[in-house]
Amino acid sequence: MIIIALLQHISVCFQRYHSRKKLASLSHELRKDMGIMQDSFEVEVAKGNVFILIKELSAMLKNESKKARKA
Repeated sequence: MIIIALLQHISVCFQRYHSRKKLASLSHELRKDMGIMQDSFEVEVAKGNVFILIKELSAMLKNESKKARKA
C-alpha cells in the first residue's frame, strides 16, 4: 500500500513540475485572460525548478518517517 502511495506522490510531483514549466511559457495576455495575477504567477513559476521538485518528492518520505516514529 505504501508503494502505491509513493508512486502516486511521485506522479503528482512531476505533474506539478511540468505544469509550472508550462505556466512559465504562457504570454502575459493569455495569463491575463485566464485571470492569473502577476504575484501568484511569479510564486508558482519560481517553484518550477529541480530543487523544489526534489524537496516535494522527499516531503512524503519525511512525513512517513514521522508517522512511523509515533507508532
